[in-house]
Amino acid sequence: MRKTTEKNKKMIDLIKHGTPLYLKPYREKKVWGVRGIGEYWYGAEAGEKTSLAVIRGSSMPMDRLLAGARKDLLGASVVKKFGIFLPLVKILTPKGRLSVQFHDKKNELWVVTDIDKEAAGAPPSLIVGFAPRMIERYGDKVKKEYGKALKTYGKALNGLIALLEQNGFEKKLKKAGNVIEAAKKLQKSNAALKAALEPLLDAERELDSFYHHQPVAIGDVIPVPQGTLHALGPGINIVEPQIPGPTQSLEDGATYPVRYYFPDYPCASGKKKLDLDRIDEINAGKWARGAIEVIERQGSVSVERLPGGFEEKGMQVSRIVIPARGTYLNKNIKSYHMLIVIKGKADALVNGRKFPIPKAAAGQDMLLIPASSGSFSIVAATAAQVLDIFTP
Repeated sequence: MRKTTEKNKKMIDLIKHGTPLYLKPYREKKVWGVRGIGEYWYGAEAGEKTSLAVIRGSSMPMDRLLAGARKDLLGASVVKKFGIFLPLVKILTPKGRLSVQFHDKKNELWVVTDIDKEAAGAPPSLIVGFAPRMIERYGDKVKKEYGKALKTYGKALNGLIALLEQNGFEKKLKKAGNVIEAAKKLQKSNAALKAALEPLLDAERELDSFYHHQPVAIGDVIPVPQGTLHALGPGINIVEPQIPGPTQSLEDGATYPVRYYFPDYPCASGKKKLDLDRIDEINAGKWARGAIEVIERQGSVSVERLPGGFEEKGMQVSRIVIPARGTYLNKNIKSYHMLIVIKGKADALVNGRKFPIPKAAAGQDMLLIPASSGSFSIVAATAAQVLDIFTP
């Protein structure tokens, strides 16, 4: 206990003197994740989901470090205005399409960091909002028609799950991790499965026609305004800065075991009933990419404020675009700065020492510069894009 206490005091003292730290992420297991891990969390969530803070070879849970060095780490003005607050940044690595959701109380922002072309298909895309042609077709009734398609899909999906389970195919379902894929393999030897699969595939196509599939490339910025339908596509890796808030889930695809279940179809493995009763709360407008505003220039270096509208809640997301061998200076900082590279290679210079800025990739660390450092520079070895998350 004595050694642990002394180590903690040493780390807190280093923060007071402006020493940066690296965040090792908490790994969130997901059935849809690559190698079973779907999300990497960088933040100070209380308890087991907190990140691990590492400074000069010593480590401790980030929530504990933050509690012991709040003003030096976050900044006195940040603490005064927002309390002990650090945004949560996630890296998501889906091998399959995620569930379709919306949020009634928060905006989101996705920055595409990598694409597995084999998993994603052509063109790589994700779901964000309703398809414009469906908005034009149904007008203000688009949400009602979408709700009908959801219920048809849910009935067909749950009927097929029940049939597969009743025929003793649970092991094959779990191995496949996907109801439709399992049924496709088994239908050749089971006429009842084939008969149940066909209406599900029809219902899936009808439901999918309501979604706007946005093609994406590495580096693309995708804002997800409050109330907007959204779902990542397979193989589309993103970094997602966020202020946590509740989620409304509308469908879970054909994932098995199911995480969410359709109303009137309880499932032992389903942890949450889908929020079909809240369809009227969805934003039915056409999705727009949003404006990226250049807020600063330092010679050939530009700083862009990314869309999202998080500032009033305590978070700003900037993208620093630096040419090869270029330098960016941020002096007189009043907040922490969480840094991660989207493209290229770059280092941070803090109090005369160099700290490599990690790439936004599965399992990699994230650099956090405490407010107590006073200033920092970023030097690009190659042309680089660096994401900077802080409290303005």
